[in-house]
Amino acid sequence: MTSGDFNGFDFHNYPTPNVSSFSDNLGTLAPIQPSPTYPPNGAQGPYGPSMHPGDKATDAAPRRRQLSFEEQSRLAAEEDKRRRNTAASARFRVKKKAREQALEKREKELSDKVSALESRISSLETENKWLRELVMEKNGGSDTVVSALLEKGKSESARKAAEMTKSETS
Repeated sequence: MTSGDFNGFDFHNYPTPNVSSFSDNLGTLAPIQPSPTYPPNGAQGPYGPSMHPGDKATDAAPRRRQLSFEEQSRLAAEEDKRRRNTAASARFRVKKKAREQALEKREKELSDKVSALESRISSLETENKWLRELVMEKNGGSDTVVSALLEKGKSESARKAAEMTKSETS
């Protein structure tokens, strides 16, 4: 490094600060986490604590771990069941909504059809009334001719109605 670096500042003129080094006396500090305690040799076998009849369970930590594993397993099963149930509920709501929409559509179609048929009936009744009046004028009001025409009209309308119901059910 040359003296021209750093615009003429000379850092060598400053004394080195006196900072005391870390103390080697760290043994007096309390640990952040307590150190694990191990049972004395022979107190625990490879398959968990060895229990003899009449002994009291003094170290329940392995049991807690196993219960914890069983508890975790049970909780995972419950969570899975809850998720599946939620998904099934969502599918049911979607299907229910689709069914309701289909029913509403069918209801609208049928009500439109009923309206069309009612207007057709109304126009046919009006036409029937006009034709009856024309026949009455021509025949001079003879009831026998009118009643014969009415009987003929009724039989034809009954036949047409029967044909319509047959075609709708097929």
